[in-house]
Amino acid sequence: MGAEALAVDGYRFVSALESATSDFDQQGHLNNVAAVRYFQDLRIAFVMARLAPRWTEHLRDEGLVLVARELHVLYESEGMPGERFVGAVRIRLRQGKAGIMEERLVESTTGRAVARAWVVQLVVRDGRVVDYPEWYWELLAEAEGAPVRVLDPAARAPWGPPS
Repeated sequence: MGAEALAVDGYRFVSALESATSDFDQQGHLNNVAAVRYFQDLRIAFVMARLAPRWTEHLRDEGLVLVARELHVLYESEGMPGERFVGAVRIRLRQGKAGIMEERLVESTTGRAVARAWVVQLVVRDGRVVDYPEWYWELLAEAEGAPVRVLDPAARAPWGPPS
């Protein structure tokens, strides 16, 4: 049910997640930090399954770093010990130099929403934000089955410590 609920919601990349006893806190529910780690694991799995090796080799060869500028998490219900989770990732938005990734975490047997995340990602070289190559968006459109929607292409939020 969980994977089906994510597919119905338009996610093309869905992956089961392995939880450990340490992922649950003293109150007996999924720790917030564990959920954030699940989202990180999902992002890595998405890149490796859908964009590697071309994207990962480009990052390495060009001395680029893919950074999370912002991470927003909405916790929707408690994850409980003994439950299994499935997560999903998609990148459907682009604004200025940023790619905006959406993620969901659900309970695997019922599809009950546990958490959502939105990540604003940038590509950085030597501490400065650079543009994604155009072929990246084409590669992503192929992986997602649709072009990435562009929001206000002129938007350029400042990067780095306040001056």
